[in-house]
Order: sequence, then structure tokens, then C-alpha cells
Amino acid sequence: MTSRFRLIALIGLALAVSGAAINPGEPIPGVDIYLGKNPGGSPIVVATSDREGRFSARVRVERGEYAVSSACSPRQACPPNRQLTLTVDGRPVRPDARGVYLFPVGASLGTVMLSGRVEIFDRWGRQNQTPR
Repeated sequence: MTSRFRLIALIGLALAVSGAAINPGEPIPGVDIYLGKNPGGSPIVVATSDREGRFSARVRVERGEYAVSSACSPRQACPPNRQLTLTVDGRPVRPDARGVYLFPVGASLGTVMLSGRVEIFDRWGRQNQTPR
């Protein structure tokens, strides 16, 4: 057995022993989606992902820049390699270099529709399976 195959076998064994399910593209249910005004706004929970990892929320906002983030509840084992796919009013929002999802709101007061999915990505940040 070559070194490469031993390494793969050891990684697989470690995952099996720890009970961790690492399946890129799989949904992560029960993840809270936070929205906060940037900078300085206190983030609030606006949605929680369902069993398919999907979420949506219509949120009342005022003019400014907003940040969206996700976090698992303290009682939930949440994989560190989770990825958020986000749309705001039907437009995709990508994370910046720090991994922060920012979007501007130009109107003085209104609502925005946040929607997306939380899923597992591989350790390089790429999805191994096609999104559902």
C-alpha cells in the first residue's frame, strides 16, 4: 500500500471512529441566519435552515450596509466546513475575502427577501456534488 492510500485510509478511519458525517453538498438543518447593520449593528436571527438546509425571510430594513452570517445553536454539532448560499431579492451575494456576506440597501426604508441554503463543503471550500 502506498503512502497516499494509507493517508486516505487513516482519514476515513478517523472520520468513521469520530462518527462525523462528511458529505459535501449535504444540507445542514437548524442553522440560524443572522442579519445586522454594518458596522455596529447587533445581529438578530431572521431565519433558521430547514431539514433541506434552506431558509427564507422577509426583513424590514433601512438604508445602509448589512451583514449576513450563520451559526449553529450551542446544542447542535455543526460542521466547521459549512457554506452559505445567499440571495437578496433574488440576486446572489458572495462572501468577501474575510468570508462576510455584505449587501447595500439604498432605499430609506423597505423590505428585503433573504433566501438560500446552508450545506457542507469540502475543506478547500468547493462543493463536490451539485446543489439540490
